[in-house]
Amino acid sequence: MPEELRKILFSKEEVQAAVIDYCLRSKIRLPDKNIEDLEVRTDPEAMVVLKYADTGPEEANEVELSRDQVAAALIRYCSSINVPLPRSAQKVLQPGNDGISLLINIDWGKRTPKK
Repeated sequence: MPEELRKILFSKEEVQAAVIDYCLRSKIRLPDKNIEDLEVRTDPEAMVVLKYADTGPEEANEVELSRDQVAAALIRYCSSINVPLPRSAQKVLQPGNDGISLLINIDWGKRTPKK
């Protein structure tokens, strides 16, 4: 049976919008400062790092988000902009210099036929 592979590219600006929305919905504390940079890494424990302007000694100046958190943020972002994603498909994040790619693999042979 055939397989389908889709690749959705997210710019750093889109990743930033998605992870900030995720943090606000998940009650992850963000510094009350401007974001200076967003770093995308290959580390699954800290795939996205929001870097803030100097926050002083009482607050951290970085917020790290894991691969699972970033995946949840991007999936929700897709839903909010009406980009359909199949629930049963395998989803993999691929970090890049200009953002993150979401790879979606559907194995049509493993899907249950409609009756």
